[in-house]
Amino acid sequence: MEKVAVLTLILTLTAAVGESWGQQWQASTDEFATARVTERRFRKILGDDYKATVTDEKPLRKRKKKTSTDRAIDRAYQQSRDDAYPDYERPSHLIEMSVRFAPHATINRIEGSGNYLGFMQNGTALRPSVGVSLDYFFFKDRYAFSSGLWYTIKRVGYRIPGSYGETRWNPGAPAKYAVYNLQYVQIPMTVKLFANNLLPSSRLYIQTGGLLDVKLAEKALDPTRNVYHQVAQKEGTRRQFGFADVAWVLGGGLQYRLSQTNAINISLSYQRGLLDVARPRDLHVRNRVVALELGLKF
Repeated sequence: MEKVAVLTLILTLTAAVGESWGQQWQASTDEFATARVTERRFRKILGDDYKATVTDEKPLRKRKKKTSTDRAIDRAYQQSRDDAYPDYERPSHLIEMSVRFAPHATINRIEGSGNYLGFMQNGTALRPSVGVSLDYFFFKDRYAFSSGLWYTIKRVGYRIPGSYGETRWNPGAPAKYAVYNLQYVQIPMTVKLFANNLLPSSRLYIQTGGLLDVKLAEKALDPTRNVYHQVAQKEGTRRQFGFADVAWVLGGGLQYRLSQTNAINISLSYQRGLLDVARPRDLHVRNRVVALELGLKF
């Protein structure tokens, strides 16, 4: 009886194992059959080299058009990114006004011939310049067109040969001197470029462009010793200088913010005159100006 029971148990286990193996073999056969059917279909549709065209990459999705809501979200995200970094306060107005005071030194370039042979520059001295400036921001908050009205006094000084104005030529005569003050209204037509990201409370800028100078008056200093003025009076010449000048200006400075609307400007500029300001044909005078500008923006 024990042998019969053991034999029955062995047969039962063998049947169970065989059934399990059969199911696994049938599943693998079905999968292989399915794979073969799928391969035949791909080969029929795409050709024998279909495997070279099939990749694991995901197909590119069609770009979706952005709606107004998406654009608003993008702007808000960009604004949040801009606010994350400290920057100079953006201009509160499209047009900003400032008053300026600019003491400057005028350096004359003088060349003479004929009756004015030997005329030379006679040193330099400080003269004032005051006025108002207007900055119109035409691109973002970094580029501005700058103009205004400046009242400026320029100095012209001559070192004159001793024989000038004398009836006889005397090579040993001491040199003579003449100094004039020329009063101008200057109209700047320049562009300012600001660098905002350097300091949180101040920003650097450069300025370049042109200046139109319109002469208001000319005045001879120390007329009793001014030989050039005395000779001109004898000849009946009332004006020794032209009505206008044109200059090129290049400068740079710092704008320090005091409040949301007020700031202090400190800059250094160079003005190069492009025209001869002297009226005599044989006397050529051009002005060079180096100015230190102090201003208040409001």
